[in-house]
Amino acid sequence: MREHTQRRDAGFTLIEALVALAVLTAGLAAIGELGFSTVAAARRAETRFLLVATARKAFAALPDRRTLGDGALSGEMDGESFRLRASPYLFNVPGAAGHVAWTPQAMRLIVESPTGGRIVVDTVLLRPAATLR
Repeated sequence: MREHTQRRDAGFTLIEALVALAVLTAGLAAIGELGFSTVAAARRAETRFLLVATARKAFAALPDRRTLGDGALSGEMDGESFRLRASPYLFNVPGAAGHVAWTPQAMRLIVESPTGGRIVVDTVLLRPAATLR
């Protein structure tokens, strides 16, 4: 009679196969998470780009600085809503009373997208002093 001998290198054990499957699953999950975060970052960058483009268009569409007064403007452009608030920029320059050629005006532009993105731009617009008198 022949004796049956078991060979240990004949294949994988169930434990080895499960460990290999767990390592493979962890690697695929990490790759999937990386892909998801890349898509989310690209979506945020696209939204920000569109908001900045709308802010530029809104500033370009403003009336001439000689006729733009204090107050608020609002509207919609390219599907994004915007609000502009113009107010006097309060400052004090010692010894410059009556000798100022320009008068600063504070501008705040808020652009919001329907998806919830928002950008706020604060700037100062210089107006010729003669237009305010």
